[in-house]
Parts: sequence; C-alpha cells; structure tokens
Amino acid sequence: MFIYIIRHGETYGNLNGDGFAETDLTPRGRQQIAFLGKRFLNTPIDKIYVSPLIRALKTANAIRSFHPGTPMEIDSALLEKGTAPDYCGLSDEEILALCPFATLPPRKPLGVEDDTIALNRAKAFIEKIKAENSFDDTILVVAHGTFNSYLVLAALDFPFKENFNFSHLNTGVTLVQYLEEDGVTKMKLKYLNDTSHLV
Repeated sequence: MFIYIIRHGETYGNLNGDGFAETDLTPRGRQQIAFLGKRFLNTPIDKIYVSPLIRALKTANAIRSFHPGTPMEIDSALLEKGTAPDYCGLSDEEILALCPFATLPPRKPLGVEDDTIALNRAKAFIEKIKAENSFDDTILVVAHGTFNSYLVLAALDFPFKENFNFSHLNTGVTLVQYLEEDGVTKMKLKYLNDTSHLV
C-alpha cells in the first residue's frame, strides 16, 4: 500500500499568520495545486481522503480532476490540529457544491486537543485506511501542515517527541509504503515533504 500525505496549497491564513482559520487559497496557492494535480496525472489512485476545510477540498479537487472516477471521502478526522473546537468544516451543502461526487459521512468537531489526542486521532485514521482498502491500493490523504506530522508519526508507528514536527510546505507530498517481505509487514518512508512539482 502506498499512502501519499499531502498538504493543501497556500492560503490567506498562511500569509496573515492565522493558518488555523477557514481561509481560501491565494492565487499562488491555486497555481501550486495546479502543478500538484499534474504531478499525479499518471499515478494510479484508488481513493482520496480529504479534510472538510476549503483549502484541502480545492487541493484534492485539483488532483481528482485528472482521476474523475476515483472515490473521494470527506473526513473530519483530518481537520487541522488547532481548528476551533466547535468547527467541523464547510456545511454539507457547501462541500457538495465543490465536490458533488464526494461521500460525506457524519462529521463532528474536534473539541479541545492536546498532542496525545491528536496523535491518537491520526493513529485511528491510519488504521481506518488499512481496514477500508486493499493492501495493494494507492491512497491519497489531503490535510494540513501540523496534522500531517501526526499522520506521518502514526503511519510509521513513531512516538511523539515534544517540540518536534515534520516540515510540510504548501502542497508538500510525503509517501509512506507498506509492504510484505518474508511474511512480515514493513513500513518505508519513501520521501518527505517533496515539492519538486513546484520547480
């Protein structure tokens, strides 16, 4: 299984220092996601999971535009850590206007999280991916800079270390592979925070 963990394009919140607010992509962010979509043009994708925040939805759409038959699921478990405790993304109507093809399971806000809760949320999400998909599938997860660090920790079964995170630039791509060798499931970090599509 290949799991691509992807950060959204640049937002107005990234520019004004409020990266946790619900803000849209900047013109530069829209350009970034166009390059990101082309990066995955020839990559087989079995499923896309995406946060219900507008920046992630538009980023996922840029990739899915080249894969129109690929299932896409909106999941509030991918909300950014630090999102307002009572907010769970755009309304169902707004999401379906942007992504009429997406499945929209019930969503709930995160409440107040510390690092342990956020890491457990990431672990549960990685387990969900494994349970819902084939071992040979290629999965895309489009989420957020801070929460993507927890997803990488969870995917690789690494412990949390205070004051540490994996850098995730806008549209940065991280690839984790699960494979079997001699009957043993192994995990490989193929690359982290790759932005070569922006060059």
